[in-house]
Amino acid sequence: MREAGKPESRQFSASEIQLSEDYPTVPWRTRVELSRHGRFAEQARCGASLCWLVVALLAVLLGSAACREAETTIGVEGRFYASPLLAETSRGPRVIVASRDGVVTALDPGTGVELWRYAIPVHSEPVGREGFDEEIYLLSTPVVVGDRLVLLYQTQGREDGVRTHHRLQVIELIEGKLDAAFPEIELSARIPASDGSGVVDFRPRNALSRSALAHGRRLGAMLGSIYASFGNQADIQPWHGWVFEVDLDRWLASGAAAAVTATLLITPETHCPIEGRSGSMDMICGGGVWTPAGPQVVPTEDGYELLVPTGNGQLDLSRRDYANSVLRLEPGLDFDPECDAALCRDFDPISPDEGCMASCRNLFIVRQRPGDPPLRPSSGVCDEKTFLECYALIDFDFGANAPVLIEISQGPRVLVQPGKDGHVYLFDADHLGTLYDREKIVEVCGAPGDDCDVNLWRGMIVTRPSVAMVRGMPVVLVPTFMMDETHPAGLVALSVVLDAGGVPRLEPYWQAPRFSDREALERFRSYPSRVAIGPPRANGDRSVWFVDVATRPAQSFWRNPFDAIGRWWTGADRGTLIEVRLSDGRIESRTRLRGRGLRHVLPLLHDGRLYIPSSEFLEIFDIKFAPARVSASGRFSPGPEVAPDAGYARDRENDGLALRGAGMRPSKRAHDPGIGGDRSLTTRVADDESRRRAFRGRPGSLA
Repeated sequence: MREAGKPESRQFSASEIQLSEDYPTVPWRTRVELSRHGRFAEQARCGASLCWLVVALLAVLLGSAACREAETTIGVEGRFYASPLLAETSRGPRVIVASRDGVVTALDPGTGVELWRYAIPVHSEPVGREGFDEEIYLLSTPVVVGDRLVLLYQTQGREDGVRTHHRLQVIELIEGKLDAAFPEIELSARIPASDGSGVVDFRPRNALSRSALAHGRRLGAMLGSIYASFGNQADIQPWHGWVFEVDLDRWLASGAAAAVTATLLITPETHCPIEGRSGSMDMICGGGVWTPAGPQVVPTEDGYELLVPTGNGQLDLSRRDYANSVLRLEPGLDFDPECDAALCRDFDPISPDEGCMASCRNLFIVRQRPGDPPLRPSSGVCDEKTFLECYALIDFDFGANAPVLIEISQGPRVLVQPGKDGHVYLFDADHLGTLYDREKIVEVCGAPGDDCDVNLWRGMIVTRPSVAMVRGMPVVLVPTFMMDETHPAGLVALSVVLDAGGVPRLEPYWQAPRFSDREALERFRSYPSRVAIGPPRANGDRSVWFVDVATRPAQSFWRNPFDAIGRWWTGADRGTLIEVRLSDGRIESRTRLRGRGLRHVLPLLHDGRLYIPSSEFLEIFDIKFAPARVSASGRFSPGPEVAPDAGYARDRENDGLALRGAGMRPSKRAHDPGIGGDRSLTTRVADDESRRRAFRGRPGSLA
């Protein structure tokens, strides 16, 4: 009999998966059971930090006996960028996955059987170039609306990658066919410039959508509206941020021509820098809406609001340019930041006035708190520069991340959004200009002798946080990464607390792994996935799951060829699924994937199965837990009172990361609690309990 809380592994047969010849099942499977109780490290961990090929070969022999893999099923093959979705249709649930080449597959979550497959057709109309060969390119996560699935895709040249069209389609989810009631829409727009100098056209070749589609329904609407957003690949000029509102009811009733009801242009400027050149470091035009999580829909009493995070570019309130910000809009996309006109009269795009930024009701502008140390990468690129100038010089666009809403029963509603700069921002959800806190959770990439200039633009955080309640307190989960070999990274948990004056604050809760552990230096050298939160277990605790995405051997070969060969030989170029206990940050298991994993996606957890897009296929894990005990009041029984990890504390004086007993390069120990051993917990003592009163509330609708 299986122990309570122990995951169950199962392997689907090829007949159960029923894949077509174009997408055959992978002929082999990894075979070892995934177990929370038998924690393990993969072979790469056993043979880490290899210096010579001989050592790598020895690591294979020694590591293979001690390191195990989890059983995984390959559900669908294909290259993925979009997150998997659960569709609760009138005929039962379906797991929906959309591949990069426009193939959408529906799986039965109970059996793993493929229910249908739909491939977006390639249009054959001439495009003005002789011999032009067009292909489908789908990056945006679709959105489920009842028994329908709305897709946003783009077409591009197979040889030159030049984008030619951006289109919307609707698929009916029962049979997996194109819904003829919704004729295909090709997106286009022409918006007047803010200074009256002309118009700004939506150029297909200068627009790219990575963002998930968003869906909202106003009171009285049958189907509601969806929102498609755009930035551009590599910020090639002229580029802008665009958001299209598409009314599904008008689309159904009156066709494609009537469907697009509003368009938002983030930077209405006609004079952009030299066409065809990257403008990522220019504070001109830009403002792309590209966060993979997409715009966030916040339900209200009579409908919804939309939160739109924007990327790098021009910020100038006098010209209606809103780069590096979060905008709150209502349906119709008419935007008024509602900033104080007197305070913002002489707006400085390089160094805006704090009073002006704080006065804005519907606009949050990324900034430091008064007294925060300046943003200074080790390369010196930002020396003598303002905060926003530094953001431009190193491409730290704020809109790479997305906000999460926390509603408080006795206190203000707040929004939490990370930045590429390694900080997490806490601001008011009803008056966006009010910045409550800015918490540093990871260092800026790069150190003397460990240059990060080539990869600094990637930042240290690109995600949308996940939120869960731990003993009545909101806990925000932020996966971080690091492109150097000096600084640690991993999953960071922050609690939202009230200070003595009732002002919301962010407080460190735990790190997984602890930043003083060797594992925090060896892992998380690439963008991770987002965090999936599991259901309550029998003791009331939960597990959270995310993927440490492996770097390709070619990315690290020139740094250390022997290490790269050893990583390939041992299978360390494969991603790792990491399970973390929510209450205290203890790593419960590490599971090697079949592939590298996939950055930015949100793993889907449904009915005891975890669906993870992994570079070139969808991997499926069985993760079954005993149900939580439910009391007579209908509430889950509380879990054990486990203190959070004390290995991480906030240093208020230098706003840095205080590591207990170690520098930023932790010492190696004979016993590593992060690898198969028991982790010792130290009780965290609050120095001022009244200051740290926890919120008594619940995560909001975005959690």
